[in-house]
Amino acid sequence: MIPKIKDYKENIRSMKIGVQGSFYPVPAEVDEESAGEWQLRRVAALGCTVHQIRHLPKDRGRLLELKKLAQSLSVELELAVTGAFNLTGPYADREAKERFLQMIGIAKSLEVPVVRTGYGRLNVRTSRFNRDMSVRDHLQSLLPSLREAGRIAQDAGLLLAVENHCDFTGREMAWLLEAVGSDHVGAALDTANGFTVFSDPKDDIEALAPFTFTTHMKDMVVVDSPVKGIIPMIPQGCALGEGHVDLSYAVDLLAEKSPCAQGLHLIVEPGWMVWDPDRDVDIQAYEFFEKGVRYLQHLQFVKAGEGNEK
Repeated sequence: MIPKIKDYKENIRSMKIGVQGSFYPVPAEVDEESAGEWQLRRVAALGCTVHQIRHLPKDRGRLLELKKLAQSLSVELELAVTGAFNLTGPYADREAKERFLQMIGIAKSLEVPVVRTGYGRLNVRTSRFNRDMSVRDHLQSLLPSLREAGRIAQDAGLLLAVENHCDFTGREMAWLLEAVGSDHVGAALDTANGFTVFSDPKDDIEALAPFTFTTHMKDMVVVDSPVKGIIPMIPQGCALGEGHVDLSYAVDLLAEKSPCAQGLHLIVEPGWMVWDPDRDVDIQAYEFFEKGVRYLQHLQFVKAGEGNEK
């Protein structure tokens, strides 16, 4: 059902824009305990209202100070957790489970609304191309652990979002999330990862929008391959709005269908970038993120009826 335009605009206005902390460079002189604070202040200065934080201080006192800093800067935090697919079932791993529970505890103490996870490990074995089992059997094997992860997240008052992480198509992921059957387990929609499993990103966006709790706003452009003897056209990372992913359409659909449309996290992430070898890579990364944040801010401004497309 298409929402009233008022609801659509309210959803758009409420969306929070931020960056993926794992790829946001931290200067070498900043120690690990201070890296999270450095990033948080930096992204707040960019106008971000959400941050997928990567660098967490080990000291609990400093961790709580980081939470207070985020609140003072009006930046909502989001965390990635590992181990959601290792809690029980065929891939059970006690150490992985302990890490998952530890990260859930940290997320709860930081009062984050959503934690994200993913199954794929950027290899054939953890993807739909694993020839030892059918795609449906592969997905079925993930259900016991993901259901348990959802129960743990629910008990902690968190939403658990599963990324289409270079493993399955959006429609296959949608089947998995539907099969889990929990209001606390949804999607962490990556808008461009479909390219890695030869799926149309638009198809992934359409399949996962009704399940989306958070995002990675990523763009990729298909270019002629520089290497002969392999697939002649390959996708590579690019600035948001310069590739083959229709991000404007994605934002529209998310505003309409996401169960978390109000306050949805639009998190900028680079794809597989090709940086200029003659320029400092960190500077190029800073430029990429700033440009991406500005791109999404402009989309938000226009779609909320406050400006023109040009």
